[in-house]
Amino acid sequence: MHTLRNFWRLARPFWTSEQKYPALLLLLGTVLMNLCLVGVNILNNFWNLHFYNALQAKDYPGFMLGTGQFILLQVGLAVFTVGAFHFQQKLTIVWRRWATRNMLDQWLGSQRYQKLKMSDTEVDNPDQRIAEDIDLFIIKSLKLSLGLLTAVVSLFSFLNILWQASDLIRIPLGDSGLMIPGLLVWVALVYALAGTGFAFWLGRALPHLNFMQQRREADFRFSLMRLRENADSVAQYRGEAVENQRFNQRLEAALQNFWRLVKKQKLIMGYSTFYLRSATVIPMFIMAPQFFAGVFTLGRLTQISAAFGEVHAAVAYLVGVFPELAEWKSVIDRLHGFQERLDTVKIESAVVLTQQRDGLQVRNLDIWLPDGRRLFSGFNLALKPGDSLLIRAPSGYGKSTLIRALTGLWHHASGSVAYDRERTLTLSQKNYLPLGSLRETLWYPNPAPAEQDAVVQRFLDQLGLAHLGTQLAEERDWAQTLSIGEQQRCAFVRALLARPAVLFLDESSAAMDAANEARCYQLLKETLPQTILISVGHNAALERFHGQVLELRDEVEWVRRAVMQPV
Repeated sequence: MHTLRNFWRLARPFWTSEQKYPALLLLLGTVLMNLCLVGVNILNNFWNLHFYNALQAKDYPGFMLGTGQFILLQVGLAVFTVGAFHFQQKLTIVWRRWATRNMLDQWLGSQRYQKLKMSDTEVDNPDQRIAEDIDLFIIKSLKLSLGLLTAVVSLFSFLNILWQASDLIRIPLGDSGLMIPGLLVWVALVYALAGTGFAFWLGRALPHLNFMQQRREADFRFSLMRLRENADSVAQYRGEAVENQRFNQRLEAALQNFWRLVKKQKLIMGYSTFYLRSATVIPMFIMAPQFFAGVFTLGRLTQISAAFGEVHAAVAYLVGVFPELAEWKSVIDRLHGFQERLDTVKIESAVVLTQQRDGLQVRNLDIWLPDGRRLFSGFNLALKPGDSLLIRAPSGYGKSTLIRALTGLWHHASGSVAYDRERTLTLSQKNYLPLGSLRETLWYPNPAPAEQDAVVQRFLDQLGLAHLGTQLAEERDWAQTLSIGEQQRCAFVRALLARPAVLFLDESSAAMDAANEARCYQLLKETLPQTILISVGHNAALERFHGQVLELRDEVEWVRRAVMQPV
């Protein structure tokens, strides 16, 4: 029941969304096609009766009629199978598109992707949850639920045939024998229920093993992706042996869990094969005495045997799909855990952030680390358009944390901050370069107008990146193509194009040489004279580009002072 509740919590948003009516029509089409398939099976069951009776009676016209009926039944079977597949796959596409976009909106909304990363219990591999688990969840949910529906309909459709056939069976007791009403029905139910219960007992560890397998496979893929993203650094360290050892450790963890999974699946597979195959001969053993005594024909025996198989298969449906059921449960657990983290992660900063068109005001700002250590206490700051502030301190004393608190990305803080948040940009030491053309990369996150290429070219020339001017339309992995220094200069081009009211520079020139660093700051001051600059940096030469300096003294006290000769 817990799994079903989690399933409904994940599925309900889609089935109550604006897509519910198209989805319901597709679901109705899928269900109708599956019901038609059950109808074909019922007709096929009666075909068994007449066809094999014709064979037993050597009735050639009856045999030919049965052959024609068989062809029509197979045509109907093919048509309804394709129809069911069409509607089910179309529903899968509609559901996956909506569910993926919905989860992406939640993950990206209110910057949850960043807040989850900063939380104490970070979610492992959210990319897998969105890209793979949603797809598996929908496919398995539709397959298992429609299979269960078909099984239930088949059960009630063939129960009547089996119940009536039980009247022909008499247990040899007394003069006339003992007849048990619905004997074949009770045998099928008991056999199926007992077999299902034993299958669940055998496979009770499968859900957890599937869950762990998905996690370890994702960890292995992520480690490979990390090497690709940091290929130059690993090569410079000559860290191939260490990386190879880590790859092998993660691969071995995945393979060991996979082998434990295989051993459990072997038990289930062997048991299921024996159990499901044996069900086809049970009714024949029960009816054999009456058949050889001439009580009923070969056609009736075949019909009853087939009906018994359908009833048994319907009741034992869960045995055949148990491995998939275990995988479905593990996918639900992963998605539900991710959804819970999205729902419960703290998205609002304790710092009160307000919109203010001109200037920047910070009042009574307190910042601390998760362990409680104070970084800032009662911090106040007032900057007007065109002002600039340089923050200097040794590593680990909260410079970048102050930037995060001012932009609402640090939860261990309180106070109030007011500035033009709609026209704010932050450049970090390692800038994000999205996949796409260089033009889109430089304008990110704003649209990239091609008619502004002349402006982009001018800024590239001024920052020593003239060689990139002819590559604006080229699509590459620019994070792997450009050096760190080039990436940082591209980020300054991004700031010049965006023209923010407030610009935070978090060690954004740390990889540049002194000449390029001075060129970038000089161009910022000349091109954006009304922009408020707040920089984090260690280089003392940056002081001349700022009007004020905030620095740490005696490891506990922050002091703000004016620069004597600002640029």
